[in-house]
Formats: sequence, C-alpha cells, structure tokens
Amino acid sequence: MSQRFVDEPGEPYSFYYVLRSGGQVYVACPACGEAAEILMKAEAEDCGKGLLRCLSCAYRAIEPDKGLRYAASGVCDACGLWFNEAVADAGRITHKNAHVACPNCGADQQVPLRKLPGGRVFGSVSAEGTDPMFGLPLYFRDRYKGTPIWALNRRHLNYLIDYISADLRVKPNGPTLRAASYRLPKELKLAKNRSGVLKVLMRLKQRSNRT
Repeated sequence: MSQRFVDEPGEPYSFYYVLRSGGQVYVACPACGEAAEILMKAEAEDCGKGLLRCLSCAYRAIEPDKGLRYAASGVCDACGLWFNEAVADAGRITHKNAHVACPNCGADQQVPLRKLPGGRVFGSVSAEGTDPMFGLPLYFRDRYKGTPIWALNRRHLNYLIDYISADLRVKPNGPTLRAASYRLPKELKLAKNRSGVLKVLMRLKQRSNRT
C-alpha cells in the first residue's frame, strides 16, 4: 500500500522562522562537541538576540553584535534559488562583486556586493549545514553519497523522515506556491535513493533520542 504524504506549505524549517516561532536549532557545542541549542529568549542580555547554550557543559554565548556588514545576494544560475550570504573576508569586501557558494546547491556564483548598516545578518543555513548566526555545524547532519543531509531540530528531522518515506508526495493546498521540501537537494528526493537516505536519517534519529 502506497504511503501518502501531504507536504507543509511555505518554509517552516528556515533558520530564522524556527527561532522567531519559539523553536530551537541544535548545533555542535564549540567547547565539548555535544548538542547545544540556539534560541531567542528574554534571558539573553538583549531581548530578541540569539542565545546559544550547551545542553551538556556550561558553555553559553550571545549572538554577537554586527558592525558594518557586507552581503552578496542574487538568484543562483545553477539551481534558480535566491540567496543572501554574509561576506566577512577583508580581502573580498573591497570589490564590487563577490564570488560566493550558493547555500542551496554549492555552485560558485559571482554577484554584486552590498554594504549594509550593522545589525543581524539574515542568512540561511549553508549547504553543508552551518548555522548563519554563530557559524557552527548543525548537530543533526550527515551525508548520503556526498550530498549533505541536515535537520535543524527534532521536528525538522521527523518531517524529513515522513517526506522521504512517502511513495506519494502531495503539494499542500492554498495560495502558497512553495512547500517545505522546496529547498531539499533533488538527490534526496529520488525514489532510487529512498532507502539509503532513510538509513542516514534514522542514524540521526538515534542521535536525537540520545540528546
């Protein structure tokens, strides 16, 4: 019997949407390597800032203040998705254009460099699974035949398992054109890769259960 899955509308698993919705993102603690959570909470020194705290050791950090910042944004020529990436390399910010790797597919792109006032950089999780706020690797990440697989948290991981497991994937109803699976690499969506991708996701699920 075919397993049917109705996709979720919009982009409920984008990094900043998860945080603004009161969720958390799990990354590897820079001190001990165990799970640490990023969240936005009033206990941070400035309300609305990101807070990083390890679940195993005493490591804590507040989202750093940004001074003058630079960003490279555009539509990727390879995958057609829009991106907005921070550029911090002093050797690159003197040019009008910047070479950056598309965070969605990894393709090298040359796009205009914009100078922006200080503040939060609303970037995306990189294709390799690094968070845009603290620059740390996500705790739930792995690879399948060279393609990165990552999840922001347990809910995101469960969504990926349900989506990949389905024989029939249905787009959500409503005016929203995009679904939650929109940014998944096409290699992970192929039926021939289903069993292999699921094995990787279940390994991450076991890690989730130990957290």
